[in-house]
Amino acid sequence: MKKLAIFCTLLLGLAPVVSPGAATATTRSVATTSGDLTGVVTNGIATFRGIPYAAPPVGAWRWRPPQPVARRAGTFAAEAFGPACPQSGRSVARLGGLPLSEDCLVLNVYLPAAALGGGEPVPVMVWIHGGSFRTGAGSYPGAEPLALVRHGVAVVTINYRLDRLGLFAHPALTAAAPADEPQGNYGLMDQVAALRWVHDNIAAFGGDPARVTVFGQSAGGVSVTTLMAVPSARGLFQRAIAQSGAVRIEGDRPIRGSDSFYESLEDDGRRMTQALGLDGGADVAARLRALPVETILAYSAKEIPNSMNPVVDGRVLPDHVARIFRAGRQHPVPFLSGTTNWEASLIAPFPFTLQNVLRDADPAEARSAYPGLDDAALKQAWFIDVLFAGPARFLLGEMARVDAPAWLYRFSYVPQARRSTVPGAAHTDDVPYVFDDLDFGHRWEGPPPTDAERELARPMSAYWVNFARTGDPNGPGLPAWPRYDRQSDRLLEFGTTISAGAPERLEQLRFHGRRYEAALE
Repeated sequence: MKKLAIFCTLLLGLAPVVSPGAATATTRSVATTSGDLTGVVTNGIATFRGIPYAAPPVGAWRWRPPQPVARRAGTFAAEAFGPACPQSGRSVARLGGLPLSEDCLVLNVYLPAAALGGGEPVPVMVWIHGGSFRTGAGSYPGAEPLALVRHGVAVVTINYRLDRLGLFAHPALTAAAPADEPQGNYGLMDQVAALRWVHDNIAAFGGDPARVTVFGQSAGGVSVTTLMAVPSARGLFQRAIAQSGAVRIEGDRPIRGSDSFYESLEDDGRRMTQALGLDGGADVAARLRALPVETILAYSAKEIPNSMNPVVDGRVLPDHVARIFRAGRQHPVPFLSGTTNWEASLIAPFPFTLQNVLRDADPAEARSAYPGLDDAALKQAWFIDVLFAGPARFLLGEMARVDAPAWLYRFSYVPQARRSTVPGAAHTDDVPYVFDDLDFGHRWEGPPPTDAERELARPMSAYWVNFARTGDPNGPGLPAWPRYDRQSDRLLEFGTTISAGAPERLEQLRFHGRRYEAALE
């Protein structure tokens, strides 16, 4: 149970940090486009919590694009976390007592206090939390990115709408909306709105709006990859890091119409209204917006918790992500991406069969491509390569089309105490190393972090910070990280040592590359 708590704490997206300890706090004021606000400075770090970046998406604004924040007449005290976005499941108990509310479109700003005094602006890193687009929060009491800020960067963490409040469509909502209004991808639209707020306001805090890195893990990694393909996000960030961002190169879910693999989002919406007895009669859209949040979440809680990735809506996301990359229409920014070597930890607790994981692939072809593996091993390898390692490698390879540099990594480090119990680094295991703080997890169980773990966290975090500063992860005292290209096919391995090498199962990844080529013809 304690291990599950650690896993889910990290999945929420904020790497744990050591408490800064008791210190005298002072208040600082900043002027933003929506009015003045105050934050707190403690131990050299300025924190501004619970800042609204969009109007509350409630009532008639449920399932509508985020709207600008009304300008305040008074001063907003940005000293406490705002509510987390509504979500179901066990994650609620791990939000540290934060209330849930649809009025949740808030963000938090952390930066060195010295940046508030002027001088050279600091790089900005905008963290998008994970949680399958169903759970999580950018606010998490006791787990704030203070250690990363001590490296000399500003960190912004954001909330965005989750579950069917963040991803939903129904013909009645479409008919009721203005003709030019985007539909469906409300959580993704929230992320763009948050980035726009950062672009417009971060200079007032001492951050550099020309050096914004968007980074995220799991659903946050998917978000980063998707934002690279979203036209309205162009110019809002200058570097991108996608950690364990699972995507399906063969195609994204459509908002409406037929698809050979996915149910459309509008069809999903029809199923919900039928199940809740809302079909027929007048004004289905109004009745949907009047539903209690608990009713929507209870409906979602009955299904297998697969990730609710953004859909192709034709406006916010105009086409499949892979096709946008293949056409050279992605944002031409430095791109860093990678995976852990045991992403299949995600499916380990579930009784999935090989065919469940292969989906529409031919089992005979899969066994031929992975010779010598029994079905259990093939299931795990196929899951890792098709959803994680293969897509990361493919999308980074496409960055040459926009003349932007790319870097690939694999995280395989497993603490000594766990090496006899797990086959590799699980999904989310890289997060605390990126944030350069390993202590919080060890408060739950086990021995304190070892010197080996700390010696891996310091350089890994340094690569991320270097990337935020310059657009290149390399720096003095660090092993050289080669740029990724399909010809050399090299990555950086974060294991018991840090070294450059070839991807694991390279021939199998090239096999999937040929499958992707055929799918994109």
